[in-house]
Amino acid sequence: MPSSFNDYYDGSKVFLFLSNRIGLPIDLVNFLIAQIAALCLARLFRKPLRYASSEFRHMVCLVIGLLMGYFCFGKQAIHLSVLPMITYVLFKTISQHLIGNIVLAVSMVYLSCIHLHRQIYHTADYTLDITGPLMVITQRVTSLAYSLQDSHTRKDNATSSAIEIRNGIEKIPSPLEYFAYTLAFQTLMCGPVVFYPDYINFIEGVRVNGMEKDSTNISEPSPRRAVVYKVAGSVGAALLYLSLAKKYPIKALEGLVDPTSEVSRSWSAVYLLWYAYLSTLVVRCKYYHAWLLSEAICNNSGMGFNGYDNDGTPKWDKMSNIDVFGFEFAGNLRNAIASWNKNTNTWLRTVAYERGGSAWRTERVYGLSAIWHGFHPGYYMTFFAGAVFTVAAKKVRACARPFFLDSPLKKLFYDSLTFLTTRVAMAYATVPFVLLHLSPSLAFYGRLYYSLHLLALGALFLPKTTRHASQNTEHANKSNFDKVGTTNGEANDPEWFFGLKLLRQSVEV
Repeated sequence: MPSSFNDYYDGSKVFLFLSNRIGLPIDLVNFLIAQIAALCLARLFRKPLRYASSEFRHMVCLVIGLLMGYFCFGKQAIHLSVLPMITYVLFKTISQHLIGNIVLAVSMVYLSCIHLHRQIYHTADYTLDITGPLMVITQRVTSLAYSLQDSHTRKDNATSSAIEIRNGIEKIPSPLEYFAYTLAFQTLMCGPVVFYPDYINFIEGVRVNGMEKDSTNISEPSPRRAVVYKVAGSVGAALLYLSLAKKYPIKALEGLVDPTSEVSRSWSAVYLLWYAYLSTLVVRCKYYHAWLLSEAICNNSGMGFNGYDNDGTPKWDKMSNIDVFGFEFAGNLRNAIASWNKNTNTWLRTVAYERGGSAWRTERVYGLSAIWHGFHPGYYMTFFAGAVFTVAAKKVRACARPFFLDSPLKKLFYDSLTFLTTRVAMAYATVPFVLLHLSPSLAFYGRLYYSLHLLALGALFLPKTTRHASQNTEHANKSNFDKVGTTNGEANDPEWFFGLKLLRQSVEV
């Protein structure tokens, strides 16, 4: 391991011997140790600390979060406290009807400075740095600020969205509540973002359905099954990453910059897309591993309970960043995006999509998301492609889908086609996000002649279909769907999978 790596990394080096032994960078070893420790400590909140005072539970969340931050980031962990301090001063001094916009601007400027420092000064030899937790803290402080702003505007405006009503906060939290919320160890390292009302409900013992979890008449559902499933999924994603990372390294695509490399000379466009899909899948496995483990930590402490299914099974998906099967088997871009980084999507909807009027909503969301991630050109190329593809997909769906609804066979063909198209589009769009740099990203798109960009831009000029015509087509085919029926679980199935079941049931009838 290069000496420059160890010299720059500020986190603990106590386990450097373990890093050398297993061949993983010290930053990843520290991350795993911190998260495994958090998973074990989270259990305290369901047993010995279940009936402890709110202040003590706040204090435990805060202290463990500070210790984890220092263990993983060393002196860089000061930023984890500085940003919340700055924004808390703003909470106390700025007028409440402006607080959301100002805190968003200040926190994004602070985060951007740290992003630029990382991009300019270090070599990207390690993947864990302070920007990850700062991105999560930015989500927390801005969502809290807009909750305060919304509660103020509701007093002057009778109409409020459901999110504003649910997340509205009447008063500024105390310092202990605020810093414990921003630095809570359960989601400090990699999210998911927890909104302030949900955190307070967890600390004070309030169930999601409004009932007190410590009531003698109500037994709290156990998260054991959810924790086991998510830990198993996290381990499975880690094993898949380790088995495929050396076979399909994303850095191989950097060879496209060199015209004499094997990638440039011998790879066909089809194989290049196939390799892009597999290499980005390998990268996604890292996210699956980290996010599922973080969700397990939340659930093990009692966070994330989201009511019951129709059959009475408790749901533990409120603190969730990823629906792995929903993403990997999504039938369209909309469903794929909704399944990826789900709580971040909710945050973007809260702070960007639902504010500033209806014009340029999609562009605002993608723009804020890009800046929130940093300033590598690859981020902006991916989010530009994502924005264009999303708008184009809506146009294509509105124009083409009604013609495939008059028979199960046509519906299955349409859903299969959109499933394959979504896989290709996601791989095509996300390669620059992983490569980060401009030259290999442009070389990748150039090798494919910017084909999907051109198709998406062309789709923007498709004629608009009237809503009335689309509704007539849906109504004409409603009886065909009613004949075969649906089950309770089919609402969450990918569209192509539902089409397959629809065809099978029609044949059986």
